[in-house]
Amino acid sequence: MEGEYYNGPLRLGGVSEVATTSDQLGHGVDWDERYAITIQDEEYMKSMQQPRKKRSSTSNLFNEDEIATDYPLPSYYNYSQQETDECALYNAGYLVQLPRRILHNWALYNYDLRFISLEFLPMMRPCLGTDVTIYGSGLLAEDDGSSWISLDGSDISTQSEDCKGMPIYLSQIKEWMIEYDSSMVSISIRTDAGWYRLGKPSTEYSPWHEPVLKTARVAISIISMLVKQARMSRLSFRDVIRRVSEFQKNYNKAYISSDPSTVERYLVVHGQFILQIFANYPKDDLTKCAFVTDLASKMQERHHTKWARKKRKILPEKQNLEVMEYVASSKRNAMQATKTHLIDRIWGQYYSEFGATGEENGKENDDVEEPHEAHTLPENMETRWEGGILGKTSAGEPLYQQALVGGELVAVGGAVLLEVDNTSVIYFVEYMFESSDHLKMLHGRHLQRGSETVLGNAANERELFLTNSCMTVQLKDIKGTVIVEIRSRPWGHQYRKENNAADELDRARAEERKAQHLQKEYFCKCFYSPARGGFFSLQLNDIGRGSGSCGSCEVREEEFELSKLKLSASKKRFVYNGIDYCIKDYVYVRPLYMIKPERNIGLDAFVVCQVLEIVVPEVSRNALFEVKVRRFYRPGDISTELAYASNIQELYYSEDIYFLPPEALEGKCEVRKKRDMPLRNDNLILDNIFFCELFYDFSRGSLRQMPAHIKPKFSTIKDDTLRRKLKGKGVEGKTDSDELPKEMRLATLDIFAGCGGMSKGLEQSGVSETKWAIEYEEQAGQAFQQNHPESTVFVNNCNVLLRAIMEKCGDEDECLSTTEANELAAKLDEEQKRALPLPGQVDFINGGPPCQGFSGMNRFLEHRWSKVQRDMILAFLSFADYFRPRYFLLENVRGFVSFNEGQTFKLTLASLLEMGYQVRFGVLEAGAYGVSQSRKRAFIWAAAPGEVLPEWPEPMHVFASPELKIKLSERSHYAAVRSTKYGAPFRSITVKDTIDDLPPIKNGESKINREYGAAPVSWFQKKIRGNMSVLTDHICKEMDEINLIRCKNIPKTPGADWRQLKRKKVKLSSGKVVDMIPACLRKTAKTHSGWKGLYGRLDMQGNFATSITDPRPMGTVGMCFHPNQDRILSVRECARSQGFPDSYEFTGRILDKHRQIGNAVPPPLAFALGRKLKEAVLLKKPLQQ
Repeated sequence: MEGEYYNGPLRLGGVSEVATTSDQLGHGVDWDERYAITIQDEEYMKSMQQPRKKRSSTSNLFNEDEIATDYPLPSYYNYSQQETDECALYNAGYLVQLPRRILHNWALYNYDLRFISLEFLPMMRPCLGTDVTIYGSGLLAEDDGSSWISLDGSDISTQSEDCKGMPIYLSQIKEWMIEYDSSMVSISIRTDAGWYRLGKPSTEYSPWHEPVLKTARVAISIISMLVKQARMSRLSFRDVIRRVSEFQKNYNKAYISSDPSTVERYLVVHGQFILQIFANYPKDDLTKCAFVTDLASKMQERHHTKWARKKRKILPEKQNLEVMEYVASSKRNAMQATKTHLIDRIWGQYYSEFGATGEENGKENDDVEEPHEAHTLPENMETRWEGGILGKTSAGEPLYQQALVGGELVAVGGAVLLEVDNTSVIYFVEYMFESSDHLKMLHGRHLQRGSETVLGNAANERELFLTNSCMTVQLKDIKGTVIVEIRSRPWGHQYRKENNAADELDRARAEERKAQHLQKEYFCKCFYSPARGGFFSLQLNDIGRGSGSCGSCEVREEEFELSKLKLSASKKRFVYNGIDYCIKDYVYVRPLYMIKPERNIGLDAFVVCQVLEIVVPEVSRNALFEVKVRRFYRPGDISTELAYASNIQELYYSEDIYFLPPEALEGKCEVRKKRDMPLRNDNLILDNIFFCELFYDFSRGSLRQMPAHIKPKFSTIKDDTLRRKLKGKGVEGKTDSDELPKEMRLATLDIFAGCGGMSKGLEQSGVSETKWAIEYEEQAGQAFQQNHPESTVFVNNCNVLLRAIMEKCGDEDECLSTTEANELAAKLDEEQKRALPLPGQVDFINGGPPCQGFSGMNRFLEHRWSKVQRDMILAFLSFADYFRPRYFLLENVRGFVSFNEGQTFKLTLASLLEMGYQVRFGVLEAGAYGVSQSRKRAFIWAAAPGEVLPEWPEPMHVFASPELKIKLSERSHYAAVRSTKYGAPFRSITVKDTIDDLPPIKNGESKINREYGAAPVSWFQKKIRGNMSVLTDHICKEMDEINLIRCKNIPKTPGADWRQLKRKKVKLSSGKVVDMIPACLRKTAKTHSGWKGLYGRLDMQGNFATSITDPRPMGTVGMCFHPNQDRILSVRECARSQGFPDSYEFTGRILDKHRQIGNAVPPPLAFALGRKLKEAVLLKKPLQQ
């Protein structure tokens, strides 16, 4: 066929695929940012499904009986082999994007296993508007782009007659999609677990698929016919009927009949399908042409009705196993979360009041009057002091405890309503005084409504948060008095019931006052700091003292003082940004002040220098001065080869002198003699410690031993005990001066533990001891146990275990759980029950709950609380509520903070605050903490009242990543840590650093144990290998023949991918001739940013893409080929990309091992978090505000 075509995808029943996958495979793409787009899939679908002109009346109309005449007589699906539930293949909680595979030898059927066509699946949100439910089975294989079918009828699929693959059965099909161009067409289907491109159907099912292909060919042929016209309107409906009836039977696969009436009947009966294809064509003129208008009218005239809702059983959305009862129950069945009453109330109440994206639901009692928040005061009111003078301000002004304003008592420690910028705001009264000009004044701090914080509409409407915003006003400007309780309650698991009862009485009182139209009563128990990204316990001794001082003012004054540049009188030290610099100090300098402009500054580490002198000009305005420094070179300043082979902490002395402004400095570090370096170097990176023993002459480019006449002034070791141990052989067995004794380490429960990446890093930091772990997947649980033999590992559903724990404590009446969870809890043996942790035993809970919605499964978008209940985050929060540990850490993908308009994130914060925790949130990039991988993760810290919230670890390695911000409001954002745009203490870890010492292997290598074959070279390799002498798990997935051929033809150059393949045919060993370039990539590249990265090779000097659970050349992260070898990355290479030491063991099949690695938290990132947690535990005097 000829003519103009839409060269993009068409999704039936959903949004155009471009909306979710465009640009996702580009170089440097922010995968977690794209993640937030993917998981909003159904929201895009809704926007695409709005009625359009010329099709609104027929978009959901057809007659089942008339369509059925074009299909064979009923027939049923007969399974002949054991099939695997598709849900068992994916860990949905960590999928960046729904996986894409090919389905061969497939069939579609309904609940009764009767074959059914895709055409019978309504194209508008099938799961909401019909009783038609379609399932499927087939052979699962990698998507190599071969499943395109020629419009002229010739099948160009590369599959052989004996196609290979894993037999699987699918959950409910939610939508389907047609992609086409001038010569080919391809059909894909989507379930909640993945996308499947359809290859050849089974022989039995082919008659049910042929009408779909035929109708698609007809529609595309008509589009071609119309777009070739100068004016589409010139071809009437009758003209099109006539031309279609003239198609040649043996030549055109779009042939229907030579009888125009038969053609008309076919077009009208299948009109809904045809109109949907037309509606998604990019040119609006097509949907307005005479053919479309007349076809819609003909469909109405034929008395089409809406999709028949026959009185037969409507299948509820349940577990996939109900579809095929003969398949053994999958262990991954969804179970509603076991919850405490507090979690159920917060989340349930929210979803009863608000829609899925936070929009308020319609209420029956819209006319109910909201209680007023303040007692309003009259204008021109009298003000007078009540009581005597308490003292004086620093300016000598008298202080008072209380005053009468308009007849109402205003007191220190109370709250008032003010008007600021025409907005009513509530202020906490810090102190009151009479000014020197005899004005009665009040100084107060802003009490921010919860809805104005990051919590938004997830906040308790009566809770206020103290802030650092303060102001002074006259008493006469007060608009009213506000009732605010500064709330402080005993905290801990032993007070949980008592506090819950008090909260219940408090809520009942509030409802009663609301019903009686009495003034609203607020409470405040936390300080909110947007600048620090968190909620902190109130320091009750520092507020409402009436002393003339204000904590907020003190903080601002301190920040102002820290920002000042101060030079000492001796001119041997200065203070800049709160850091005290002295002569002889070693400092970090921003690279842009010392490196040539043509260099890529964003990827350069700080330059290490030593302060030699502070130079003050004889005539200086504003006391400006320069800092004279000596530069120390890094191996990377000389060559990339030297950088690769050298210790990352090594520096070279030089005679190069620079004069820099103070703002060039970014902090301090230490430089020691190599012999003074501790032999145990776990903490040296985070402690900013370097060593130097060589001299570099920049002018000659030579590197040599330090000349005898040069005596550098190295950093001194402050610990006398360590100094005495020095005997020229390094510091033996150095212990961290801040190390926690073993008995003080936090007894930790790791939930959703996986193979143990989080626990590994936290334990390495010396802050925690993982005594218990809960993991659902058997293989991952086994891996955790092998690597943490001292831990008690429960391979079970956390919902079941929480129920068992609450039963064991006699609190089953406080537990909301399913009958299934109750029964399984009762079946636990006595040994398991004795091993269960109890409240009071657990100091720290951490984990990464797998929220199904983040994988694109969109549970929250279904507007039903019953769907939300399945999210494991509810069970995770219920563990925190019931155990009330001292510390709590939640980890999840970056999309967690933006998913569902941020509602899930906000409700999580609200839940922790309701429990009484202090809470802090942020997003970190793992690549900045010592791994060669882009992996952005969201974290939420919670600390009990009286504890110190951990700070975020500073990035230690430069890494190409934007500043990772969380939206707080329409006008403000928060970033947990600075970007490394202007440098960091150390260079990036590269792919070469990570894997170049590993021996070469071939495609499909399966030998578990082997020799290394060579010594480690890079600093990272030496650290990651440790004392291992045998290399394990250096095994890789086996590619099929065509993908291996493609891999071998991808050039071994940085960033090469499928676009470097030659456009030619390849003959396989079976004799089959296939395209070197997958047809789907070539045909759809323009609409998908060239599919950058698919079949891609890694760059030795670059970094890994986000580690995923199943590396595939056409997968979510297609850049998975080794830089120099023709294969997919090995299990051990992926493990190293995550920072797992070579001693770490993984269990199960190769896919199990990849899944364990892809789901893990990188241990180096967990280590950095653990170091900050340890600092918080050791901190004696917290400065929360």
